[in-house]
Amino acid sequence: MKIGVVVRTGRSEVSEVAANLQALALARDIAVAMVTEDVRPGDPEATDLSDCDAIIAVGGDGTVLEAAQYGLVHDLPILGVNVGRVGFLAEADPEDLGAVVALIESRAWVEVPRMTVEAELEDGSKATGLNDVVVEKTRSQRLVSLELLIDGERFLTYRADGLVFAAPTGSTAYNLSAGGPIVDPAIDALIVTPVAPYSMFARTLVLPPDTVVTCTVAHDRPAGVNVDGFELGVVQPGESVWIRRGAGRVRFIKPGRRSYSQTVKSKLRLYEGLDGASF
Repeated sequence: MKIGVVVRTGRSEVSEVAANLQALALARDIAVAMVTEDVRPGDPEATDLSDCDAIIAVGGDGTVLEAAQYGLVHDLPILGVNVGRVGFLAEADPEDLGAVVALIESRAWVEVPRMTVEAELEDGSKATGLNDVVVEKTRSQRLVSLELLIDGERFLTYRADGLVFAAPTGSTAYNLSAGGPIVDPAIDALIVTPVAPYSMFARTLVLPPDTVVTCTVAHDRPAGVNVDGFELGVVQPGESVWIRRGAGRVRFIKPGRRSYSQTVKSKLRLYEGLDGASF
C-alpha cells in the first residue's frame, strides 16, 4: 500500500504533523510519497502519485484544494488533516493521525464524491476546481461589466467587483463571504453570486448542475479568471469564459459520521445560549 501526502511547506507545525503521519504510515508498512503544495500536477517536477491508494493533505483548505487536483488527475480519494484555521475541507485533526492511518490500512473507508466546476477560455485553456471559478476586476478601484448567458439565453449584465461561480463544496468559501448561501455538497448545483454589485439585484442564482454559463466582458475593462485561487488567464473586452460542471468528481474519504450541518456549526463556531439563541 502507498499514500501520497500533500503538505504546505514553510510552517513548522505542519511539517511536524506530516513527519508524524509519515512515521505512523511507515510503521504499518505503508509507503509514502511526499508532495509539496507549491508543485501542481502536470508540472515537470510533480511527484507521480499514480501508484498510490489515497492522498492525505496536511495543512488548511488551500492544501486540500491542491490535493484535490492530484485526486482528479489520478482518480484517487483524498482526506484532509487540518493544521489551518477553519479547515472546512479537512475532516481530521492532528490528534487523529493514528486513526487516519488505521483507516487507510483497512481500505474500509467511506467515500463521498463531490461535484467540480470548470472554466474554459476562448483560447482553449481550461481548469477544473473543487471550490469555484471567479471572474473579477483586475483594477482595484474599477468595476467590471459581465454579461451572463444561461444555456444560451441572455440573463443580465452585472457591474460588480466580480462573479463567483461555485460548486456546492465552495459555497462556504468566497461565495459565503460574498453573501451567497451554504449548499450541502450532497446536492449538485452551480451557484452564481455577484461580488459587490452596483445594482438593485444582488441575489445568488442556484442553477441546475448541467447549466452552461457564458460570461462575457461587456465593456472596456478586462477581467481575471481564477479557478480555486489559481490564475487561469485574463478575459479582454468582448471575450468570454464558459463555466460548467467539471467532468470529474473529487472523491473525499469520510472518516466519521458527523453530518454536514454539524460540520458547518463546528467550523463556523455557531453556538447556542441557554435560551436557544445562536451567536
